[in-house]
Amino acid sequence: RVVKVPKMSYYGCFKVASCLNVVINGFRFDYGVGGIHGSVSSTIVTKEDDEELEDADVASMYPNLAISNNVYPLHLGQTFCTIYKDVYVQRKSFGKGTPENAVMKLALNGVYGDSNNEFSPFYDSSFTMKITINGQLSLSMLAERLLTIPDLMIVQVNTDGITVKYKSIYKSMYKEICEQWQKDVKLELEYADYSQMCIRDVNNYIARYTNGKVKLKGAYVSDELGWHQNHSAKVIQMAAASEMLEGIPVEEFIHNHKNKYDFLLRTKVPRSSSLVLLTPLDDEGLEFEETKLQNICRYYACKDGGKLVKVMPPLEGSTEFRRIGIDTDWNVKVCNNIVDFDWDVDYDYYIAEAKKLVIEEN
Repeated sequence: RVVKVPKMSYYGCFKVASCLNVVINGFRFDYGVGGIHGSVSSTIVTKEDDEELEDADVASMYPNLAISNNVYPLHLGQTFCTIYKDVYVQRKSFGKGTPENAVMKLALNGVYGDSNNEFSPFYDSSFTMKITINGQLSLSMLAERLLTIPDLMIVQVNTDGITVKYKSIYKSMYKEICEQWQKDVKLELEYADYSQMCIRDVNNYIARYTNGKVKLKGAYVSDELGWHQNHSAKVIQMAAASEMLEGIPVEEFIHNHKNKYDFLLRTKVPRSSSLVLLTPLDDEGLEFEETKLQNICRYYACKDGGKLVKVMPPLEGSTEFRRIGIDTDWNVKVCNNIVDFDWDVDYDYYIAEAKKLVIEEN
């Protein structure tokens, strides 16, 4: 359920709160069924020469919480943990990024997800809550201990990890706290060093490692997309990242980008609905020619194009079809075959969308 989180703490008011959060040193920790979350927002965090910007993630957190604490669905017994651990050990034998590792990861995380699915043989909501709540409390403990480091700044905490910035002179103190925490909760941390983070919110950010590699999350992802994922207008994410990381203005990047596929957008409507293109027949835009399109359609912004409209069936008790515009402020051209792409692009659309993703340095 989507809940609007108020900008205040409900600490001590758990009986009346629609959500639970607590503010420590100006940083808000949000607690929910899906895990713990918190982040600075609309901010660029940069590591100085005498600082560390470090991320610590728990390796396979939810599966290992079950394995380390001997937690299992009650109807399956303790043998569950033995088999669960064996799957985890098998996963570690395969390198990250390999298909085998991905399969084992899916098996581990899928079991946890299915524990809250009433149609699954793993169903046990008590097991689900034990894992989630223990995970949140464990990371809260780590955050509390790290805050004893002078002038430490918590940048993010997100389900299975925490990112902080602190002075390099406290590096050994940071490591000691993390090592002791691992012993106390029987979990393993994996570390990453960043030089810069461009953060819109907890799920949407760009992180540049100290070795120069870049990590893209959420709205900024433009690479490593699966074939089943939406590849719409990747030039937008590329341009935003280029401006924030390299200082190249989005206008310059977009005008000079020559991969036509990166300008294509995609829309999809269910079988009960239809998709139409309205092409103006007069200069005043009062009359249109309506062309029915396929339900999965690719298009790009084009000044001389038409309007894309989703037509849905009437609501119960009505005979009027519902019509909702797609990218209503812009004209578009249908391009289900790449040979129809003619570089008659309305660059203003892509520039405007990219600028929405750009975070200004404080």
